[in-house]
Amino acid sequence: MNIQFPDRQIVERVRSLYPQGARVDLVSMTDPYASLKPGDRGTVDFVDDAGTVFISWDSGSTLGAVYGADSIRLLTKAEIIREQCVATAKTGRTNMFDAKAVCEIALEMGFHELAGFILTRPKAYSAMIVTGELADKDIG
Repeated sequence: MNIQFPDRQIVERVRSLYPQGARVDLVSMTDPYASLKPGDRGTVDFVDDAGTVFISWDSGSTLGAVYGADSIRLLTKAEIIREQCVATAKTGRTNMFDAKAVCEIALEMGFHELAGFILTRPKAYSAMIVTGELADKDIG
């Protein structure tokens, strides 16, 4: 088996695309033994010198996405905000229409994107709570 590793320039590009802490979605994985499936989400830990993106998957797996074999994508800002909103709602600590309380809980949980969205786009936040819809154009 002849394994081709990406050159340093490609690895640096992968590192810039997938910084530590970025949220990603699995598009496809070639490992037949992986329990991960398309649509699984996780948080980037680091990119190694072979371009493998190591991810802490929400399912508990820490399997890396191999450069040239597997496919992941960054979540959009809207997807991240919706994800954070759902996690905040699951705490059961407040009515989601109480924007001030939601903002405080979001900040406690490290959900800066959601808190910023509530503070800068209160009408769009209310619309998202009512409809469950949010697009990147709504974020501003």
